[in-house]
Amino acid sequence: MLRRPLLLSLLLCAGLVGSVAVDGWRSDPAEAATAAGVGVGVGVAQGAGRYLGRWNYDQPDRATMRNVAVITCPAAKPGCPGSAPVNGTAFSIEVPQIGDIVLRREAGGVVGRTDQGCTWRFVVRPGSLELAEPQTCFNQVIGSSYTITRWSITVSGRHATETVAALSHQPTGDCDFLLQHGSRTRTDDRDGRDITRRFAGTWAYDAADPRSRVNMLFSQCTLPDGGTEQRQAPRTGQVTFVRGRHHTITAVTDDGCRWTLAVRGNTALLEPAVQTCRLAEATVTLKHWSIASDGRQQASVMSGVETRGATTCNFLLSVGSLTRR
Repeated sequence: MLRRPLLLSLLLCAGLVGSVAVDGWRSDPAEAATAAGVGVGVGVAQGAGRYLGRWNYDQPDRATMRNVAVITCPAAKPGCPGSAPVNGTAFSIEVPQIGDIVLRREAGGVVGRTDQGCTWRFVVRPGSLELAEPQTCFNQVIGSSYTITRWSITVSGRHATETVAALSHQPTGDCDFLLQHGSRTRTDDRDGRDITRRFAGTWAYDAADPRSRVNMLFSQCTLPDGGTEQRQAPRTGQVTFVRGRHHTITAVTDDGCRWTLAVRGNTALLEPAVQTCRLAEATVTLKHWSIASDGRQQASVMSGVETRGATTCNFLLSVGSLTRR
């Protein structure tokens, strides 16, 4: 089993605190109950209809910081090279945001459910949709919790903008999460267009960068003797996406594994949610894979478990980046 404190230390040193899109975190049952304490009695003003539906993050863009969050750790983290404040500036990284949220009217409130199962309650204000109050969720992908303190969404037709402020809770203290330029597009599940074209073809992982964490695969492994080992390695190679029926694609990786994803708008999500590939020397289980594509570039997040003999490794690719060949 994964020992969370050790993995958290690895991720914190790796600068991956809160590296998964804010809209892509699973709820821990106890914390979900706490968040649900906001209550179903939250009022919904007239005009909530403009916010309802499925909303995808648009393609992240580091140049404009569109859908790129900044994670800042105010204090130096012992044992993490390069994490100490430099000239009074705390350690920070930039993390692209991808994924979707489905907003629905429920029992007197607007409820948002994300692509990884987290639930958030909102109220309608004049001109915007606002998080009802600070709410906490446990992120199963990276194994830590966070609290969103502010989430504001404004809508114009099929397009939405948002700002998100949150705290990522770590063993050594909280880190700040800020998304200032969030951008989404409403996705119609009944869209009859062939939206798989932007994914089809062969894609290559871009050069890995340990400093920005782009295409760095982080693992926490349980060894045969019961000990643990932390590993990190560049994610390399190619992925070929083959178009299927009913807005699905099949991803074929270099090791021969085949994975099925459902495409909605610019975003593809693993479907079914958990899939396993058995190889001659290993068994790989994917528990999450989300991809945003504009037809030229892909941003992705992937997590799962790989077992080789008596060694089991929980792995996370938090800042995936691929280019079409």
